[in-house]
Amino acid sequence: MSTPFPFGSQYLRGLTPHPEDWELDLARMKALGFTHVRAWLVWGVLEPSPGEIDVDSVRGFLDLAQARGLKVILLFHLHGCPEWAIRSQRACWYVDKRGQPFEPQARSNTPSGGWPGLCPDHAIAASLEEKFIKAMVTRLGSHPALAAWEPMNEPHMWVDTESSPPGVFCYCEATRSAFRGWLKARYGTLAALGRSWGRPLRAWDDVRPPTWQYGFSDWCDWRTFAAESICGHVRRRAEVIRAHSGVPVMAHAWGGGSVLCPDLGAMAFDDWKQAEVVDLWGCSGFPRTLPEVVSLGLSLDSTRSAAAGRPFWQAELGAGDIGSGLDRAGRVPPEWLALWSWESIRHGVKGLLYWQFRKERQGSELGAYGLTDYAGEATPNAVAAAAVGASLNRHAEAFLAATPEPAQVALLFSYQSRMVDWAQHRHCRLSRSALAGYYHLFWQCSTPVDILHDERLDAATLSRYRLVILPMPVCLAAGVEAVLAEYVRQGGCLLSDPYLCALTPDRELDTCVPGRGLDRLFGCREDDIHRAAGAVALSLPDGRHGVVRGSSLQAGWVPTARSEVVAAYADGSPAVLSHRVGAGRAVLSGVHLGMGWSPEVSLGDDLRLLESAVADDIAAEVVLDCASDAGVRSTLRLPDGVVASLLEVPDGRAIVVAMNLRPEPVRGVVAIAQRAFAGAMRIDGAADVPAEIGADGLALDLPGLGCGVFLLTP
Repeated sequence: MSTPFPFGSQYLRGLTPHPEDWELDLARMKALGFTHVRAWLVWGVLEPSPGEIDVDSVRGFLDLAQARGLKVILLFHLHGCPEWAIRSQRACWYVDKRGQPFEPQARSNTPSGGWPGLCPDHAIAASLEEKFIKAMVTRLGSHPALAAWEPMNEPHMWVDTESSPPGVFCYCEATRSAFRGWLKARYGTLAALGRSWGRPLRAWDDVRPPTWQYGFSDWCDWRTFAAESICGHVRRRAEVIRAHSGVPVMAHAWGGGSVLCPDLGAMAFDDWKQAEVVDLWGCSGFPRTLPEVVSLGLSLDSTRSAAAGRPFWQAELGAGDIGSGLDRAGRVPPEWLALWSWESIRHGVKGLLYWQFRKERQGSELGAYGLTDYAGEATPNAVAAAAVGASLNRHAEAFLAATPEPAQVALLFSYQSRMVDWAQHRHCRLSRSALAGYYHLFWQCSTPVDILHDERLDAATLSRYRLVILPMPVCLAAGVEAVLAEYVRQGGCLLSDPYLCALTPDRELDTCVPGRGLDRLFGCREDDIHRAAGAVALSLPDGRHGVVRGSSLQAGWVPTARSEVVAAYADGSPAVLSHRVGAGRAVLSGVHLGMGWSPEVSLGDDLRLLESAVADDIAAEVVLDCASDAGVRSTLRLPDGVVASLLEVPDGRAIVVAMNLRPEPVRGVVAIAQRAFAGAMRIDGAADVPAEIGADGLALDLPGLGCGVFLLTP
């Protein structure tokens, strides 16, 4: 029997759905073609008294799933702490910046109470967690229905959203001690720490996490520590699981991952570090409007990049049932859900789970997020999802083996630059928009993109790309400057936003911008920089002119070497400069070329495509000219309004996923460069049907907002 493509939904969380619904609901899932289902192990629900752990109810759920041929993912939700532990371990409560303990209670994702649990930096809290994990794993780890364990849901540091700005945690003595230990390992000496923080320090006991808004270096360290601490807790739990079970360990990132999180400094998680400690990695995505398909694509490409070769999943795709409680927006059209589903698949995921099967029955998310109606019956969205699953599992071996074609373009994600952004603004929206806008430009051209973490760069990695872009690169990781310079010398093209490495790795202002010697690579230095006032007019040497919208900053340059002016400001001074070094070139922009194209800024409620952009926009032309000059070429040539991906199967076959983003039908041809195929089948319908393919390419006939999925044979 062939391995199925993991396809299904979240189902059990705490006390809902009720046990009397399980058998019928699992039968409904099977009828919809589901292969997998997730169930939460909420600590406070399953261990209501010390040592009295309700393993039987979980085993009963697994037995029912096994009878229906369904695989189960069990997720440890230890943020839902038992009341007995809350009472007996008050010293382990989380503490806010004012020194006030935070009393655990119910929350949207934990209506059964006990959230956010106990601070695991306390040894006794960690011990209680591990005792519960061990009891569940040793007694259930060999069940044939079990597919994977999740040690933590969307690992991140929780945030107090009632305070303004949102409060961060934790300031308890155990966490303060752990922070000092982290700083000792990072800096070695108090003198080195003091130089970074800009203050004299005489004793380690005097080192405290910051509580006020102002400052950079101490805040960046504090939030980086929090991210690494969360990663450490996931690793610790995973080690307990692996000691007693051979079933894979998986986890997934919150809200599309670090790249898309606007509150990354507060929530404190690094996808690349998290992915290293699990066997399968994934993300969640809850689009509300059709244009959010672009951000969904970015979340999947960054997740794939962070997974670093591990299988990755769309672990929670919103079912299109929007709103909560009395604030209801209703279901989205089923064709939207189909587009979001195929958007996930075309980026190479190896599992697709929806959030969730039934509507939530309790808590602030009541009434929302379900594939079914109130009684658990399938909605049109469930039917649309089932059609995707049917195609995936008719050709599971191809989809599981297929990989996206190699990217020629890479965008650099800098965690420390995000922390600097957050320390300044208490959000990372500028950094997110800078990267997401560049991504949008290539997404709508169907040009594959990788997202690279600046702490994981080397010359061999960069050599795979024709163009590398540095969005909002204010504080890159130590040593990156040498890797970037070597990339350019060896023939690469580097494009950077302004304020490049303005801060040293210790977050101290450098003596020249671009900093760390990069002024020599780019052949210029910054003269002045200020906030961009509205649209910035640029002109190109060939006579083209227009404006760049949305830029946060505007810099002026003093060339220090022979450079080419790529674009000039209205006063004739250089705005974008190109400097040739070795076999490559380094291009430095005085404005953020991507920000105006960030999906949340540029799309609104409409899927604005490149050819329908504002007529006087020049940012896209500068970026895409740079890509073209670097030799970036798209494999697929597509009709207007269509985006697509080519997934390569090791046996020579290929899968084309094409999406029509317009409400009107489209007919045309998908031309595939440098590849020849003898046959094609369209595989996204109720049954496979032959598709026309010839010397000109693959014939395409898509309804408005429709998808076409084709399996091509060489």
